[in-house]
Amino acid sequence: MLAGGEMEAHEVKGFWQDDARAKIKIAADMYPFRFVAIKAKAKKDGGGWAVEEF
Repeated sequence: MLAGGEMEAHEVKGFWQDDARAKIKIAADMYPFRFVAIKAKAKKDGGGWAVEEF
């Protein structure tokens, strides 16, 4: 829960499969939460995290 009272769901993945991405998009359409997907970047790409909001 954020400071403003909003709910936010985080999903952390090493990699995405197509069905997992579809499920989070469907859930984002169904529920009044912000869904944030976080994926580890490869070290050759500089490392860190890629963040995607639904």
